[in-house]
Amino acid sequence: MKIIHTADLHFDSKLETNLDPVKAKERKRELLNTFERMIEYAKVNDVSVIIIAGDMFDKPRISIKTKEFVLNLINLNPEIDFLYALGNHDEDSFVSSIDSIPNNLHIFENKWKTLNYKDCDITGINYNETTEKYLYDTLYLNKERANIVVMHGPLGSKGSGINVNALRGKGINYLALGHIHKFQKGSIDSEGVFVYPGCPEGRGFDEIGPKGFVLLDVNGGIVNSEFIPFSKRELHEIEIDITGIDSFTEIRKNVNLKTNSIPDKDMVKIKLVGNYEISLIKQNELLNEYLNDCYYFAKVSDESKLAINPKDYEKDISLKGEFIRTVLQSNLSPEEKNDVIEYGIKALMKEEI
Repeated sequence: MKIIHTADLHFDSKLETNLDPVKAKERKRELLNTFERMIEYAKVNDVSVIIIAGDMFDKPRISIKTKEFVLNLINLNPEIDFLYALGNHDEDSFVSSIDSIPNNLHIFENKWKTLNYKDCDITGINYNETTEKYLYDTLYLNKERANIVVMHGPLGSKGSGINVNALRGKGINYLALGHIHKFQKGSIDSEGVFVYPGCPEGRGFDEIGPKGFVLLDVNGGIVNSEFIPFSKRELHEIEIDITGIDSFTEIRKNVNLKTNSIPDKDMVKIKLVGNYEISLIKQNELLNEYLNDCYYFAKVSDESKLAINPKDYEKDISLKGEFIRTVLQSNLSPEEKNDVIEYGIKALMKEEI
C-alpha cells in the first residue's frame, strides 16, 4: 500500500514579500497546481491515501475559488482517500464551509480517529491546546498492525508542543507531522519514526532548498518512507564572500560560478558577506537587475562590512579622510563606527544607502 504524506501547503498565501503582484498571483496558482500534480503522481504510482498533516490553507478566510478548486480535485479522484488534520493556520473555516463533505475526504477531530486499511491503520487528531491535555493518555493502537499517526504541531514537551517521548511504546511506526517547513526525520523509539515532509513549495527565502512530499510504502507490517522532491521552483540562498575583491566584475564572476547549476526557473537570493575595501564599488542594483534577467526572481542582500585601517587616514586631507577620522575619534562603539563610515562613504560616492 502506498501513501503520500504532505503538509503545510498554505493555499491563499499572499506571497508579496518578495514578488510583484503579477508573480505573486502566478505563484499562488502554482501552489495549487503542485497539489494537482501531486494527485496525478498518486494516480500514476498507485497511491491509495494522501495524508495532509495540517495547514492546507494559510489563513482562516479562504477564497471561494481556492475552496472549490480543492474540493473538485478531491471529488474527481474518488479512488484516493484524503486524510486531513487541521493545523494552526487552518482553524475550521474550510470544514465548516463545505455543504457536503466528499466520501473520500476524512477530517480528523478533537479526539483520536482511526481509519482501517488492508495494510495499516491510520490514526489522527487535531492537535491544539485542548487536545494536548489528553491526547497522550487516550491514544490506543493495535500493536499487531502497522500504525501511522497524524498530527500538526512543533516538537516540544507536554504543554509546549508534540512530546515524542510521551509517544514511545505506543506502537507507532510512522508519525506523520506538519508545521515545520523543511523535511525532518527522527526516531520515536526502536519501532517508529516521526517525519515532517516540509512544505511542497518554498514561499520565501526562509524556505530554501528542495521541497516535496514523503512517499510511504507499507508492506508486511513494515513502513518504508522516501522524500520525493517535487516543487515547481526551488529557492536558493548563496553566500558570496567579497573579501579581497576589487571590482563589480569580479563579484559577478563569483556569483556566476556559484549559481551556474541553478535552473533559470528557480528563485535566488545572493548574500554578500565578508570585509571589502573602501575602493570597491559594489553596484548591488546592477547585480540585482542582472540576476533577475537570469532567474524567475532574484534579490541581493548585502551583509558585507567595510574594512577600515585608521592608519591609512591619519594624514589624508580629503573630505573622505576628515570624515573617517572624525568618526574613528568619536565615542561610538566599534560596530557603530563601522556602520556610520560605511553609510557615509556610500553617500560620498553616491551609492545607494
